[in-house]
Amino acid sequence: MNRRVRRIALGAGLVLALGLLVGAFSADRLADETDAPATTEAAATAPVEDDPYPLSTLPTPPEVQTQVFERSYSECSTTEQKLLASKYKAADKSKQGVAAAVGRGWASYFKGGQDAVADGRDGCLQGFSSQ
Repeated sequence: MNRRVRRIALGAGLVLALGLLVGAFSADRLADETDAPATTEAAATAPVEDDPYPLSTLPTPPEVQTQVFERSYSECSTTEQKLLASKYKAADKSKQGVAAAVGRGWASYFKGGQDAVADGRDGCLQGFSSQ
């Protein structure tokens, strides 16, 4: 056999072995998850949905509040309300609801607190009025 053919065969064999190993490991994990009996205690204490970007509990610095306000204003003055509601997954599709979602989004982005959410909401509402 040619050296090049042996290398290709060896590489293909390694890739196949790795694929089988990953597949077996995934099957074991899947079996563990589906075979385990569900307990009501675990279901009752599990959070419904974790916020991937939680707000800070500390006061937000003024320069961060300004950034949140400016970004919210800019986005709301240039983007349709319906698109913003979809982007930020706003439950309330009204201007107030969308503005609150946009403010929370930018406050989370800049790692601000609840005070920055209010600034973002106000910026977005002003942006809507300037359209």
